[in-house]
Amino acid sequence: MFMKKQIAINGGTGMLGRRITDALVLNGFDVLLFSRNPLKYKDTIDNNVSFLKFDTSTTTDELSEVINKCYGVINLAGASIAGKRWSSEYKKELYDSRIFPTKKIAEAITNSEHKPEFFINASATGIYGNRGDEILTEESSLGNDFLANLCKDWESEAMKARNHTRTITIRIGVVLDKKGGALEKLILPFRFFAGGPLGNGKQYLPWIHIEDLVQSFLFVINNQNLSGPLISSTPEPSRNSEFAKAIGKILSRPSFLPAPAFGLKFILGEFAEFLLSSQRTKPQKLMESGFQFKYPDAYSALNSLLNADK
Repeated sequence: MFMKKQIAINGGTGMLGRRITDALVLNGFDVLLFSRNPLKYKDTIDNNVSFLKFDTSTTTDELSEVINKCYGVINLAGASIAGKRWSSEYKKELYDSRIFPTKKIAEAITNSEHKPEFFINASATGIYGNRGDEILTEESSLGNDFLANLCKDWESEAMKARNHTRTITIRIGVVLDKKGGALEKLILPFRFFAGGPLGNGKQYLPWIHIEDLVQSFLFVINNQNLSGPLISSTPEPSRNSEFAKAIGKILSRPSFLPAPAFGLKFILGEFAEFLLSSQRTKPQKLMESGFQFKYPDAYSALNSLLNADK
């Protein structure tokens, strides 16, 4: 049925989406990017990539017609968790920007005549909430704070497609990429010789190198035994203090000046709770399936990204 293996990606113009798109093209796939403003990106992407306008006006039937021709679907869309202070308005944007497209894509898959081989939906390790030193796997109970509830609802919408295609929700850790995202914000204080742990520094940071994250998506696509929730974060999560020390060592900057919890909460509001929370995640499904992490420890991951900037 699928003469050309085309994979549709919603949210494919963001940091992660662009990296996954490049990797899929290198592996022989065509990519169809869903975008609210396709003309904005049309001249910046590879010839193996096409665009479809996808917004609130797109009907489920229109989307089903497109998905009929797709080998698989990946949904990454959602406003940035670290984009703004978590006001009630921005929390609504965080929620709606994830739930609406996921719901519509799952419905389109359900209604499509020719089902895709898989549906991968992004999620986050924040689904576990603040768990201290507890080791967390795909089987662990889930949290109840704002981010955890958001992720639970997000995954719930995606899993409505599970009776129609292999459905995977990838619980992504804090993504490390020198081209943007969390790392840029984490290293900024070190540039001004003011780096150090956040709060008491004892909380675990479930980070993931961008290369390992992209490869985990390809691994899931090619491993038909994987379905349901799946953690994509390092098998060796670092305490925040250890992570800060690694940054300081690589950048030749001090790493002993802590950012006190009360100060973070005053400046960042509820978002500070996310920065101070602890998730000691273990990517059990990936490890048991034979996935090999290129950057399992913080120093090697950070060194690969920051060494050129020393």
